Amino acid sequence: MADDDDKPKKHTLDTLFAVYANHQVIPTEIENEVFDGILLSQLDAWLEQAKLMPNPITRTQTGLIYMRYKKWRLEYEDFLEVLQQLALDNDLGLDEMKQTMLDAGVPSGDTGLVAVK
Repeated sequence: MADDDDKPKKHTLDTLFAVYANHQVIPTEIENEVFDGILLSQLDAWLEQAKLMPNPITRTQTGLIYMRYKKWRLEYEDFLEVLQQLALDNDLGLDEMKQTMLDAGVPSGDTGLVAVK
C-alpha cells in the first residue's frame, strides 16, 4: 500500500509565497536566512511566470500599490491585499487570479539575482 508521504505535495498560495520570497536572494551577512516577506521584484517575477504581466497587470501598477505599504518586504497578509487591489483594478476574479498564480508553480530557473540589504 502506498504511503501518503511518498506522494508529491501540492503547493498552496502561502507555501508558494514563501518559495518566491526566498528566490533569487543574495545572502548578506547572515547565512541561510529565511525571509517571510516578498520583494516587489519577486512579486513581479511570479506574476510574469503566471502570465499575468505585462498584460493585464503592469509593473507600474504593482509598484504603485506596493509602495503604499512603505516596506522593503511585504508579509503574506499585505501580499493578499495587493492581489485583491490588482484584481479589482484589472477586473479580474481574485480566486481565478490566485489559481493562475498557483498553476504557475515554483520559480523557473532564472539566474538573475536580487541583492538584499
